[in-house]
Amino acid sequence: MIPFLLILAIALSIFYYILTLDVSGVLKFFLGVAEMLLVGQFLIWRYKFTGEYGLILLKSKRGLNIINKLAKHEELWKFFSDIGTVMSYGLLSFVLMRKNVSVKSFVVGVALISILFFVVAPFVLPFLVGVIGVSSLEHGVQQSGLSALASASIVLLYAGGLFMILLLSIIAYGVFILSALLSTLLHGTQAIAKASPGGTFLLPGINLPFFEGIGALIIILIVHEGAHAILARIARIPVLSSGVVLFGVIPVGAFVEPDEEKLKKLEQTKQTRVLVAGSTANLLTCMFFFILFIGFFYGTAQYREEGLLVTTGMAKNTVIHSINGQQVDLTNYANLNLPKNSEVKLETNKGEITRKTNEEGKMGIIISPITKDSIVAVYDSQILEFVYMILGLTFALNFVIGTVNLLPLPFFDGYRTLEINIENKFIVKGLMTLTLVAFLINFLPWFFKG
Repeated sequence: MIPFLLILAIALSIFYYILTLDVSGVLKFFLGVAEMLLVGQFLIWRYKFTGEYGLILLKSKRGLNIINKLAKHEELWKFFSDIGTVMSYGLLSFVLMRKNVSVKSFVVGVALISILFFVVAPFVLPFLVGVIGVSSLEHGVQQSGLSALASASIVLLYAGGLFMILLLSIIAYGVFILSALLSTLLHGTQAIAKASPGGTFLLPGINLPFFEGIGALIIILIVHEGAHAILARIARIPVLSSGVVLFGVIPVGAFVEPDEEKLKKLEQTKQTRVLVAGSTANLLTCMFFFILFIGFFYGTAQYREEGLLVTTGMAKNTVIHSINGQQVDLTNYANLNLPKNSEVKLETNKGEITRKTNEEGKMGIIISPITKDSIVAVYDSQILEFVYMILGLTFALNFVIGTVNLLPLPFFDGYRTLEINIENKFIVKGLMTLTLVAFLINFLPWFFKG
């Protein structure tokens, strides 16, 4: 055991050192992946763990007892999954999965997606943008056709659920990016370089806080895989094992191992319940943690900073309170009128900082105003900051993963759900191809950023 603990300590120390390097996030990502890949492969060789490519599966049967106990409440879990079917596919669920939808589950499902769409969703993007610090993502969403047509979005929400909203928004913004690319190629414009990406990867330690990000992802994967397992047991499908997934020495998720061959032979209604359960669990967990987040957020207002948050150019979570002794104006922060080529004294939450301005009177930083009511918050306590971040990431990432998992893409539950409920497989393949192309196009502008 001592050698393993020593390996763990060394591996985490090296990983922490990589995260503190003054290099680009992309390089940090590849260095971190390379280290964990080597560590994981070494542990697989040394301790005969199950796994490959640095991913280690720590299997156990202990979690199966919990799954079996929960699965005894069969009608409750079936109703749970049927509600998720309505949340995911709206009225379309009556067409594709009519046996999974009752009047009661439809009414409850519609009420829940209304809460998710109108109450919870508006907080998701601003929170993640504040954490990641990539304002172009929010700008990109604002440019999409669906955002401009709010009434059309509402119709689509109830007609096709969260699946339809996400799918058409990705396709619509993919068309926008593709037109920008064609403008650049055919006319030599800078349209693609100026276009905002439609998405980004969310990576703990790279653009998410490491410990809070890992914690949120573990919660997400436990509820997702656990829901699959419970509905599989209710359908009389054996669950062979459950456990934790490590990449090197870093926990990256949880898993359950149902009998896949028997699962594929299930009739349509039962398979649909098993598949939809994962996203349903994520979306309901999102709502639960959103309530906790909002309660914590408004209950701790007195401990939050007000001022100009530095998003780029200074230490993380630096908040400027005054400049040269004058309190910052949060309503007119864009026009600071600083003296050119001179030293400026900044009073911040991290003490007094001296910066030099250039010939344009700029300090080389990007700032954004935050108040006691700003969803993007900085606390004067590390404990409160940790709680704020893990609650926020858990609700926001549950929403993202729960909805993205509905897409008809390979390895996503959404693809298999449509495959077993749509008889014409050419429609399924065509929809998958269109979604995959649009999904990849949404990331294209990143390759043209300076």
